Amino acid sequence: MRQPLGYVTIVEPDRPLVERDSTICGHCQTVIFVKPGTASTVYLLPTLPLGQWREEPGAFCRVCMRAICLRCDDKGTCTPWEISLEKAEARDRFLRSAGLL
Repeated sequence: MRQPLGYVTIVEPDRPLVERDSTICGHCQTVIFVKPGTASTVYLLPTLPLGQWREEPGAFCRVCMRAICLRCDDKGTCTPWEISLEKAEARDRFLRSAGLL
């Protein structure tokens, strides 16, 4: 991925405006803040005190070829969002056809 997919603007009272490039996790749809100019290979994680950002190496799933969050990277399995959604819909269709919903 050469460019981030999104741009986030965080507005809070009594705090400075925060603007960051972002992308989403291909597995769980979590918003990931990325460092500009790094092709989404460096993630920015908010830390305390608020307003501070820590840089972490990004994660990429070689199975589905998508950027993923660090939590999904720790799991070590490829479960794309679309597959999870299809499974949930199939379960719902089955329960409805059996008259359980």
